[in-house]
Amino acid sequence: MTPIINRFKTSKLFIAALVFLLTFTTSCSNSETSTISSNQSSKVKTSIPEIPALGHSLNVHTIERIVDTLSSDEFEGRKTFSNGNEKAGKYIASIYADIGLDSLSGNSYFLEYEQNGVSGNYISNETVQNIVGLIKGTDSDKAIIISAHFDSLGSKDGEIYRGAYDNASGVAALIKIAEKLKRISVENSFESNIIFCAFNGEEQLYAGSAAFVKQSLSKSGYKNMYNINIDSIGAENGGEYVFPNDSKYSQKLYDSIKSFMNKNRIVLIETTEIIGSDHRSFEQMSIPNITISQENFRDWVNKPVDTPDILDYEEIEKIANVLSDFIIHNDGIVY
Repeated sequence: MTPIINRFKTSKLFIAALVFLLTFTTSCSNSETSTISSNQSSKVKTSIPEIPALGHSLNVHTIERIVDTLSSDEFEGRKTFSNGNEKAGKYIASIYADIGLDSLSGNSYFLEYEQNGVSGNYISNETVQNIVGLIKGTDSDKAIIISAHFDSLGSKDGEIYRGAYDNASGVAALIKIAEKLKRISVENSFESNIIFCAFNGEEQLYAGSAAFVKQSLSKSGYKNMYNINIDSIGAENGGEYVFPNDSKYSQKLYDSIKSFMNKNRIVLIETTEIIGSDHRSFEQMSIPNITISQENFRDWVNKPVDTPDILDYEEIEKIANVLSDFIIHNDGIVY
């Protein structure tokens, strides 16, 4: 019996030693884990990223924020050739980058052109920019140009002409259309190239759009294209949405957009009012075009009362969504 008892004692000693060793190891491990967790917790707390600067994907570009930014003191009324106009162009380009639009030419959203400007007591040509982005389609013969001008009148007698309605509203709609169509294009390519133009120089007889049509589109080789221009939308008391039926080339486009918008509970009617906007540059090049505005636009356009508080942002969003859906449902159709 003795050997058995000795072995039992030996086993007990071995087990006790083993338990002690495991307890010690576990204790050390827990201590180390606690230290690591504490360190990691400390690191997490100190490494939370700040909201990135303008031009990064975490920016939220609501219609209200876009309108308020473009209408702010910093942008000085966005008059062509002014510092505020240049800042507005950079702001729009940064949003294009956030959306993930391609550039139409080279690696820049800025398409330069020469425009007559006043320098001192004489008129000279100065270089300014349109801001242009692209969603590439599968058919290089077709293009849809969505446009809205971003310039306004600057300041007069110390008062800023903020141009919220004319035409920060149109730029905001343009951007929301670009966002929606870009998301869709990631999984389902469009047939047509979709080009987004924030035009400069509209207040100077459509200088930016005229330059764009002559310099870019005339060299593109597109066989089929049309233009949807947005200018002054979303005023709370702006009345019905209207388009001028004065194009020689656009009846099929008129009928299609009018029918689509009316089916989506947005009344779009013809007007005999002359609407001067960038669609006229496309008309001169025999390109189907339409501009969408409101029947009471003259109440605010080019006046200091054109401020953000006259706008209904949900209404602008609705117009942007319906126009986006029109493009989706009519992609590839020739007008």
